[in-house]
Amino acid sequence: MRPRTARTARLPLLLAGAILLLAACGSAAPTIGPAESSSNPAPSLTPTVPPSTAPSASEAPSSGPSDTPPASSGPIASPSAGPSPSPTPGDSSGPAPTPTNAASICSGAKDTPDFYESFASSVNFPVYCAVLPSGWSLVAGTYRLADGGHITIQFRRRADNATFELDEGSFCSDDSGCVPAGSAAGSGPFGDLTGDLVQTSSGYAVVVARGEKPSWLAVGGGLDHATFTALTGALHAVN
Repeated sequence: MRPRTARTARLPLLLAGAILLLAACGSAAPTIGPAESSSNPAPSLTPTVPPSTAPSASEAPSSGPSDTPPASSGPIASPSAGPSPSPTPGDSSGPAPTPTNAASICSGAKDTPDFYESFASSVNFPVYCAVLPSGWSLVAGTYRLADGGHITIQFRRRADNATFELDEGSFCSDDSGCVPAGSAAGSGPFGDLTGDLVQTSSGYAVVVARGEKPSWLAVGGGLDHATFTALTGALHAVN
């Protein structure tokens, strides 16, 4: 037998190394890119109202122009560009449709019914809203729940700049009831309530439970007696 040369002896070692290399390549697992969750997180929902405007225990949302927010914090409703909506009479041949909530006919902005419902559900006294004819627009509105709660809302009639304002709840601790100065003019309606009517220098006011907590006040500027009492008589009970 011929003796092995060094070259012949190395062949088995080279073959063994090649086999090991092929085995390693064949057993390597395929790799993938970054998981989808790291580059495309699951969708999340965000509130339409910024957290900073959420109502607190003593302060609640406001309803009024967004460019002139009232003193209290909270969601603000911008008045519509046109006149405030008034309720449309139902078909006399059948029953009138049932509103989705008690405040659905309140005049103002789109979210005014929710504004009233939110307040009315948080207090223990009757709350009234204005149901105004065409031509009136919302100016601003706000409410607070502290000290028993009070709500204020103002409207303006563009044609003659007349004004109409409602204040309800614990809005005044003065014996005067925060009623504008004027002369007694008998009694007048505040929705289904009856109050003291006052003729002021610019119009009329009617107050129920003057100086008490709660009390109810409506003030009209640039309105005659018949127009003012028609507006206060049409006030709608929300709760």
